[in-house]
Amino acid sequence: MVKVMVFEPIVMVSLCQNRIRRMSFFHSGYEWLSRMAARATHANDSAEEKTRKSVLTIVAVIIAVLAVFWGSAYVWLGKPLSGAIPLAYAIISFVSIGYYFFTKRFAFFRFSQLLLIFLLPFFLMWSLGGFAHSSVVMVWAFFTPLAAMMFADVAHAAKWLVAFVFFTILSAVIDPNLAKAIIPMNETAIRVFFVLNIGVGFAAIFLVLNFFVRQREQAHQAALLTKDDLERSNRQLQENEATIRQLMLTDDLTGVANRRHLDERLQFELERMQRYGRGFSVIMADLDHFKQVNDTYGHIKGDEVIVTFADVLKSELRSADFVARFGGEEFIVILPETAETAAQLLADRVRASMQAKKIKGFPHSVTASFGVTGVKKEDSLEGVVQRVDRALYQAKESGRNQVVVV
Repeated sequence: MVKVMVFEPIVMVSLCQNRIRRMSFFHSGYEWLSRMAARATHANDSAEEKTRKSVLTIVAVIIAVLAVFWGSAYVWLGKPLSGAIPLAYAIISFVSIGYYFFTKRFAFFRFSQLLLIFLLPFFLMWSLGGFAHSSVVMVWAFFTPLAAMMFADVAHAAKWLVAFVFFTILSAVIDPNLAKAIIPMNETAIRVFFVLNIGVGFAAIFLVLNFFVRQREQAHQAALLTKDDLERSNRQLQENEATIRQLMLTDDLTGVANRRHLDERLQFELERMQRYGRGFSVIMADLDHFKQVNDTYGHIKGDEVIVTFADVLKSELRSADFVARFGGEEFIVILPETAETAAQLLADRVRASMQAKKIKGFPHSVTASFGVTGVKKEDSLEGVVQRVDRALYQAKESGRNQVVVV
């Protein structure tokens, strides 16, 4: 009883160790194939090219390795000619793989491998005595059209399929003569090779398709990541462009639009009025006696007054209205779809608000003068600016701190 209890854990440990070794063997084999596939590609290859090159390399390596075992088995069973065919195939295939690794000539490598994979099953079947005695070795010929479809294109695959059908018909024609001329293997060997060809052949096809699908999925994921990166970069670029444009069109001191932006907006409103007949008005405002402010209190205080005036202007405007610093202490306001009378009332409100504004460090209020004009269809940009400037000049000449409409 004690012996049985001791023996059972030993058996369990042994089984676990064997299972781990088998898993490790398959894992190592997969890693080795992956390294071979990586060597077959170039850093500049596209995802599609990498998939084709790596999968074809794996197919070539798998079939070449299996060909060594198949050839050795045939030789051991007393079929030296049948054994020599897969052994010769393996040697030529490994040379082709090495040549490809050295030269990276994929077109030649693809053709040579497809030709070798295509000819091997037919030559081997003929050497074994035809269809009945070759243990369905023809299953390996399915690799050729399949590989051509994956590694070339439909046109190439169609050519290899035609060649496959032709050689199959040829084999059927000469099959009776082969069956008479060649002594077949014993029934047991034929059954064993039947199982091996079916099992290993379809397992190899599954392995290749699995690797191909995984490579495609990885390439797809990489493409999605690249697409996301590009979209993110484009969004960042657009945001940067918008920021740069905003900086280009904004006055640094006051935060309102600058002269460049003013010209664009005024031209836009003129074109809109000429197209749709929607009039608008323009106000030009200028701080009174601003030179004295700078001379008395300094330029820093002068800048504070300009900023305060810009804030007063913005506080009285609608969201559709537009204000820009025209230069120095002068500002221009564009009032879309606004008549002269409404513009005059707005200008007077701003004038009163500025006069009532208490500015820290100033013992008295700072006033401003305003010129107002309604824009007509025949007006040009220069004409509008000149007319509203004339209105402002009249306000200055009339005693300042007032609104004049022209």
